[in-house]
Amino acid sequence: MARPKRTTPWLDTRDNGIFYAFWYDESARTTRSISLRTRDKDQAELRFGEFLINGRELRKPKGDGVLTVGQVLDGYMDEHVRAKCAAPERNEFAIYPLKQYYGEMPVRDADIAASKAYAAGRAAGRVGGGPGRNKPVGASTIRRELTVLVAAANHAVKNRKPGAVPVDVELPSVGGGRDDEVSYLAHDELEALFAAADNAEGDVGLFLRLLYLTGARRRSIENLTRGQVRWRERRIILKPADKKATKKRQPIVPILKAMEPVVSALLETGGDDRLFQYPDYYRRVRKLARAVGLPEGKQHLHIIRHSRATHLLQDGVSIYDVGKLLGDTATTVDRVYGHHSAESLAARLEM
Repeated sequence: MARPKRTTPWLDTRDNGIFYAFWYDESARTTRSISLRTRDKDQAELRFGEFLINGRELRKPKGDGVLTVGQVLDGYMDEHVRAKCAAPERNEFAIYPLKQYYGEMPVRDADIAASKAYAAGRAAGRVGGGPGRNKPVGASTIRRELTVLVAAANHAVKNRKPGAVPVDVELPSVGGGRDDEVSYLAHDELEALFAAADNAEGDVGLFLRLLYLTGARRRSIENLTRGQVRWRERRIILKPADKKATKKRQPIVPILKAMEPVVSALLETGGDDRLFQYPDYYRRVRKLARAVGLPEGKQHLHIIRHSRATHLLQDGVSIYDVGKLLGDTATTVDRVYGHHSAESLAARLEM
C-alpha cells in the first residue's frame, strides 16, 4: 500500500545536519526543499515558521532586493566556512548572536554605531543565546564575533554580490593593553593556572601543559589521537591525515624533554583513539583562570599559545625556530609577538 502524500510542509535535517523545509509539489509531483541554513533546532523552528508564512518568498532578498547582514552571514557560512574551514563550529557560534542582533538590517547600515550597540548588548547579556538564554560575554568573544562579521562582508564584496559593501566596526579592547599588542601570561600566572589544572578533575593539567609546550591551537591538542604521537621518532604530528589543509598550519612538533612526562602519561591513560578525556576544554580552563584571578582578557585558551611564543622569544630563541614550532612564518611571529621580547633583546645586546 502506497504511503499517503504529505499535504503540509515539514521540517527535517539532511546528512550534513542542516535543517530544511520540505513540501510536496503537486504540479511537479515531487518533493521540494529549501535550506534553512542552520544546524540549531531552535533557530530552524523560527525560520520554518517564517517559511510557513512566506513560502518560497523566503529565498528572495528582503526589502526590494536590499542585501541584509543575515544574508551576508548565511552566504559566508555556506560558501566559505563550511566549504573551506576545517572547524566551522567556531564561526557558527559567532554568527548565531550576530544574526540575532543584525538580522534583517541592510548591510549598508552596519556601521560603527551599530557595532557599539551590539557590543554593549552582548556585554550586558541582552543579545546572544536566544529568549531566556542570553548571558553576558567578555570583550574577547565580542571581538571575535565582530571580526567574523567583517570577514563575511568582505567575502560578499569579493564575490560581487549585489548591494555588498564593507562594514565598519569598533572592536572592544581586551585585557587593558594596546589593541596591537597580544596579551600573554607571565610565568607566575602560568604556573598558578598549571597548579589549579593539576588539582582539577580529569586530565586538564595534562592538556594545558601539552598545549603550552607544543604552542599548538587548542583543537589540535583536544583532538589528538594515539596515532599522531610517534614516541620512537620523538615527534607529534598535529595535522590528522584526513583533515583538509587550511591557512592555519598544523606542524610536526618534536617531543621535548619537558614533554616526556606529559606524553608518557597520556599514552598510558588515554583512550584507544583520542588521548584526551573531554571533547572541549574551553569552559574548564576558563573556570580555572577565573578561580586563580586572571583578568577577563587572559581567560581564553588561545593565550596559552601566545604565552609560549612570547616566553621563547624572551629567552632568546630564534623567531625562525619559534615560527617552525607554531606553524607560522618568521614575519608573523615577529609582527605578533616581537614587541614582548624587546626588553630581553636589549638585555642581551648590553652584555
